[in-house]
Amino acid sequence: MTLVAQRQPCVQAFTRMVKVWKQGCVGQSWCMGYERRTAYYTAYRQVYRQDYQTVNKCCPGWSQLNGEAGCLYPVCSYGVCFNGGRCQEGSTQLCDCPAGFSGPSCQYDVNECEETNGGCEALCCNTIGSFYCRCPPGLKLGEDGKTCQDIDECQVHNGGCQHRCINTRGSYYCECHPGSRLHVDGRTCLAVHSCAISNGGCEHYCVQQSSAHFRCRCKPNYVLAEDGKHCTLPDPCAVQNGGCMHECRLDGTRPRCDCRDGFILAEDRKTCQDVDECQTETSNCAHGCHNTLGSYVCVCNAAYELGSDGKQCYRIEMEIVNSCESNNGGCSHHCQHSTDVDECGEQSSCCEQDCTNYPGGYECYCSAGYRLSSDGCSCNDVDECLAVNGGCEHTCQNSAGSFQCFCRRGFRLDEDRQSCIPLEDVFEALSSGGATEFPLGQPRLTLIQDYSLPLERYDDYEDDEGELRAESNLAEKFVCLDDTFGNDCSLTCDDCTNGGKCNQWKTGCDCPDGWIGLICNQTCPEGFFGQNCSFPSKCKNGASCDPVSGSCRCPPGVSGEFCQDGCPKGFFGKMCNKKCNCANNGRCHRTYGACLCDPGLYGRFCHLPCPKWAFGPGCSEECRCVQQNALECHRRHGTCVCKPGYRGSTCKDECDPGSFGHDCVSRCTCPPGVSCHHVTGECQRKCPPGRHGGNCDQECPEGKFGAGCAHSCNCSGAVCDPVTGQCKCPAGTSGKHCEDLCPEGFWGPGCSQTCPVCENGGVCDKHNGSCLCPPGFMGRLCQNSCPSGRFGQGCQMKCICENNARCDGVSGRCTCAAGWTGHHCRKACDAGHWGPDCAETCDCRNGDGSCDPVTGQCNCEAGYTGHQCQQRCPTGMFGLGCRQRCQCENNALCDHVSGACTCQQGWTGTYCEKPCPWGFYGLDCQEKCLCLNGGSCNHINGECSCPAGWIGPFCNLTCPAGSYGEGCNQTCSCRNAGICHPASGQCACASGWTGPSCTEECPEGFYGADCLHRCLCQNGAFCNKTNGDCVCASGWRGAACELECDVGRFGEECLQQCDCENSGQCDRRTGRCRCSAGWIGERCERACDPGLFGSACEARCQCARGASCDHVTGECRCPPGWRGKLCDKACLPGSYGKDCEQRCSCPRGTSCHHVTGECGCPPGFMGNGCEQTCLPGTFGPNCNQVCQCSETNQHCHPVAGTCYCAPGFHGPRCDRICEEGRYGPDCERECQCDNGGRCDPSTGACECPAGFIGARCNTTCPAGRFGPDCARVAACGEGARNDPVSGRCLCGAGRRGEDCGHGCPPGWFGLGCLHRCNCSNGGRCDAATGDCSCGLGWTGARCDEECPAGMFGADCRLKCDCRNNSTCDRVAGACRCRPGHYGRQCEHSCPPGLYGPSCQLQCDCANGASCHPATGQCACPPGYRGARCHRLCEQGTFGGGCAQACNCEGRGGVRSRDGKMFLCSSGKTGPRCDIGVPPRGGGGRDAQHDNSL
Repeated sequence: MTLVAQRQPCVQAFTRMVKVWKQGCVGQSWCMGYERRTAYYTAYRQVYRQDYQTVNKCCPGWSQLNGEAGCLYPVCSYGVCFNGGRCQEGSTQLCDCPAGFSGPSCQYDVNECEETNGGCEALCCNTIGSFYCRCPPGLKLGEDGKTCQDIDECQVHNGGCQHRCINTRGSYYCECHPGSRLHVDGRTCLAVHSCAISNGGCEHYCVQQSSAHFRCRCKPNYVLAEDGKHCTLPDPCAVQNGGCMHECRLDGTRPRCDCRDGFILAEDRKTCQDVDECQTETSNCAHGCHNTLGSYVCVCNAAYELGSDGKQCYRIEMEIVNSCESNNGGCSHHCQHSTDVDECGEQSSCCEQDCTNYPGGYECYCSAGYRLSSDGCSCNDVDECLAVNGGCEHTCQNSAGSFQCFCRRGFRLDEDRQSCIPLEDVFEALSSGGATEFPLGQPRLTLIQDYSLPLERYDDYEDDEGELRAESNLAEKFVCLDDTFGNDCSLTCDDCTNGGKCNQWKTGCDCPDGWIGLICNQTCPEGFFGQNCSFPSKCKNGASCDPVSGSCRCPPGVSGEFCQDGCPKGFFGKMCNKKCNCANNGRCHRTYGACLCDPGLYGRFCHLPCPKWAFGPGCSEECRCVQQNALECHRRHGTCVCKPGYRGSTCKDECDPGSFGHDCVSRCTCPPGVSCHHVTGECQRKCPPGRHGGNCDQECPEGKFGAGCAHSCNCSGAVCDPVTGQCKCPAGTSGKHCEDLCPEGFWGPGCSQTCPVCENGGVCDKHNGSCLCPPGFMGRLCQNSCPSGRFGQGCQMKCICENNARCDGVSGRCTCAAGWTGHHCRKACDAGHWGPDCAETCDCRNGDGSCDPVTGQCNCEAGYTGHQCQQRCPTGMFGLGCRQRCQCENNALCDHVSGACTCQQGWTGTYCEKPCPWGFYGLDCQEKCLCLNGGSCNHINGECSCPAGWIGPFCNLTCPAGSYGEGCNQTCSCRNAGICHPASGQCACASGWTGPSCTEECPEGFYGADCLHRCLCQNGAFCNKTNGDCVCASGWRGAACELECDVGRFGEECLQQCDCENSGQCDRRTGRCRCSAGWIGERCERACDPGLFGSACEARCQCARGASCDHVTGECRCPPGWRGKLCDKACLPGSYGKDCEQRCSCPRGTSCHHVTGECGCPPGFMGNGCEQTCLPGTFGPNCNQVCQCSETNQHCHPVAGTCYCAPGFHGPRCDRICEEGRYGPDCERECQCDNGGRCDPSTGACECPAGFIGARCNTTCPAGRFGPDCARVAACGEGARNDPVSGRCLCGAGRRGEDCGHGCPPGWFGLGCLHRCNCSNGGRCDAATGDCSCGLGWTGARCDEECPAGMFGADCRLKCDCRNNSTCDRVAGACRCRPGHYGRQCEHSCPPGLYGPSCQLQCDCANGASCHPATGQCACPPGYRGARCHRLCEQGTFGGGCAQACNCEGRGGVRSRDGKMFLCSSGKTGPRCDIGVPPRGGGGRDAQHDNSL
């Protein structure tokens, strides 16, 4: 393409005003004026055009060399290499491609997955320019982006498993703990009743009948209790304790009542009475005895206190002084020494439990199981477990006032509640490897070996077994089962004491305040109180703390909430002003000042140590030392200090030979055979063999002999002679050292006796000669086998074979009956075995293969049936023996084993009988409904059912305009902008409308809401039905249209100015001009057309000869040569011309032409004024020649006299009629008749055949007529056509019947009315075409489309006649005006001073400025500015918006502010004051006038 430049000529015009002098001025001969002069010249301009040429170019990356044809050489340049490729010069490969692309221009993607799968372990996915690896579900991509690593689903919520989650590569599966099985959902675990867990809860034996069922069995002589698990003897003590008050014991089969210590059996042998130990002299109290229920306490006399043994009394060395003896006690008259006050009776003592009064004071004492505290008031518990372990065989646990025995693991308490006996069942331990049996009895406890990871509990599942309660920080922990607890699992909730209650797990007691321990049997330790004894005591000054409330029990002399108000240490008395006099840091009684001595001290001031051979508190304990061998007894704790030469805890034994001295640690240094003294170590004299001692008066001790008893016997444990050391062998032994037994067949001392003949392998006893029978035999000679139930050595052992098993008399081994196995035949056959000793294997399927342990008959697992349990339960049945009927509803799946229902989507409940609760749906009702606005959700698929007025997938959409109800499937009937309630469809009508569908306008004279307001409009004004505003009829004005328009005004609001001319009057309504006579036109601007005159030019002129008439009066204006009122008369002879005013100059007797005045008439005319044509048959000048045309149908020309044929004829003699199809003079014209019409040869008029009319017969007879000239009437029904010739009726679409008088029934259309209509929204169907005639506001082929903008009415055929971009109602077409306009058609702009919607706002503009009718913005006139046009233009500016600058300064003038004119100075004129004024001599007033312009 080439751009070419050219010169193009252009003619330009230049117009200017020039000053000229001209004549004809008013009042003077010459004056100066201006004339327009135009000059033309030719100019040239430069133009350009595009010149196109075809040029061949090479594609990118290729070039052409040496003019060769085609682009054969590659060229690498920018844009040739794609996908990040770079140009590579000097190579056959055009582009150097990045990884992932290939090709000359790197345009091809490389599929890396085609080679070695891209290195991916699993899936390889190719992308443009690259690839990526992907792993299947259950695996995740490794860090290298290629290998796949397993996802451990078990790490997240345990994989959803209730018990144990087992991870596998790419997946996982769930497992259940022993005793549970997996549900069909693969996650939940159901409990399986098994003897393997806690012995099935059976007290004695558990018999496994199938993998899911078992039964309990009792030992002989026991019966199964009602719970089916426990075994009981027919024990009369079990019923109301046998009637015993305390204890009931069996004496054979009869109950025998016993009483606890301190009680005796009454005469009825059932109730127990208290024993008064004080009366039976069994108390051994030193002073007095006080009986208590079931026990007693010793009391001491005044000035004595009870010793630590609870029996001895020791004197309190406290002096009671008669205060009246000294100075009369300070009294002025009489002094009386006060007598004793009974502090115990007045309850003013400090005693916690019991109190005994004595003169001058009182003494506290405690109940059995308690000891008086050192404060003399409170009682401390006695720890009975410190003395011989409380009598308990294993473990003793102290409690307040009492104690309790417990057994070690594997034992339980016997009936005496002190002894421990082994448990008889097996002990089971649970671990990750399974169950292990220990050689112990079976307690009801479980050993849990911890996993390496902490155990978690998932609340989403039921924890049937409770294994997850183990602590993860223990190596192992024993967990009791069957609601037992304690060290040996021997405690139950019934053992909780002191108000304790069992905790929710039934693994211990929840103790009340002040108690702790497994069974709440221990009081709080000193210094603590409250719940779990967790609160420290705040008591001071030696006060004791209440273990429940924490309140302080103050010792004498101390008070206050925390006993903080009392005597400090070392003082006593009410005022704490008395000093204690106790030695050895002894404590002082706060009230009396008596010294309270520590153990090992006594005396008034605790200054005396205990007497010799006494020790302990109050020196009440007697030492147990052998006094002649002991130095002393420790005064505090009673330990013996032995004299030199003695040893032992009581110093009873002498030092062993060879040792002596203190603690027998010194070694003797005497010669051999000489002993040393055990005390001094002095060597004794040499005694003869067999004797020792200072006087050799003592025999050698056993095991010693010889001189000084220095040698030890060597007799294999036998005694030897103390002198010689010869062994004295016992019976059955022989030899020098008694090392040999008697030879076979001999026995006794010296093996001198002969053995009897022992049978059955019996052996003679070497000591006494009796037969020692082998196991299984008995009798003097072992001749008898063991009786039934006995076995072993001497048949001393009792067989423990059970369940009808046979016992081997030798070994005691049990031969079990069918169905039993185990060491004692107490274990039923395991699942899968049966018969004697459970040697047979069950042939059962589907489960653990269990069968009846005796007969071998298959015991099918729950859910299976058949001879070999090979069939599942039939549909609808489940459980053991398939005897239970499923109760699942709503097509739920029933588990054939447990009957558990697996619900379908949308159902829940035990039997899937309940639909999902409101707001939930789906599988397990886990999905939450998303329905809004009160919508209900389908409990199966979650589909929302919306209430009336709402639609959408979530009921979040209101009904679209024009619809309502459920599903918005009902069409609103509201019209005229009425709002339809989306739920009920009730119409809320706009102002001006009423009725159920808002289709009724307010009745005439009313407006507004509900049409309650009465209109005030007059003179035919239109009342706005919405707001009551009056729209005045044309010609009226005023608020109520009560005023007529002023003269010269018309139209609505009388705003329009009349523009009638020629005295026409304006109609005040329409503005139409009422013209005066002779004038017509909208503004009466035109005179009547020629031939017409008068009012509205309705009168027609009667003038002849084509004369015109006056358009006002109708008077004829005759043409030259004519006269008369109608110009129908020629001029009178002698006159001619206009108005016949001219005189003829022709000689007398010569005709004068009445028009031209020429003398003599032209050929063909005659008369005085030549106004008449020649008579027929004559022609020529003065018509004096006779025509020669004699043929019929011939005419003579009046001027030339030539003959010619009449129209319709031709031929030399004019006797031939025109041929068909032609007519007129000489048949020159062609007929125009259609449809077979015949043409009149003279005039050309057509004669039409039947069925046609018209000038050319081109019009068919109108509907309903037929025949010649369409004169006959057809009897066809409405809308039917008839044959125009024969009149036969032809039914169109939508009509039927002989006369087509019947239309189609409603809803049908077309020929034969065979088609069904399909119109919506009330549209009517055309019976002929089926086209829908839509109702108001609807259009479209089916009337299902609302009117588009700008259209309204039926079928939207009406165009809104709203102006100024206003919209209209699609139904009624009422205009909705935009701000700034009003009127029915919004055709009126707001009147000056008003603006906005309905012109209701008032403008705020100054200086006569108008405002924009829509926005109210002020439009300032020239010379003003500002938002309100209230400011003048600044000096030097003018015009609209003050935007123009003045250019007249310095030239003798100033422009006005509005810019319309200059105000010139004197002597200047012109538009810019640049023209001088001419001299006054020739100008006169004009010159002066010009100067003022």
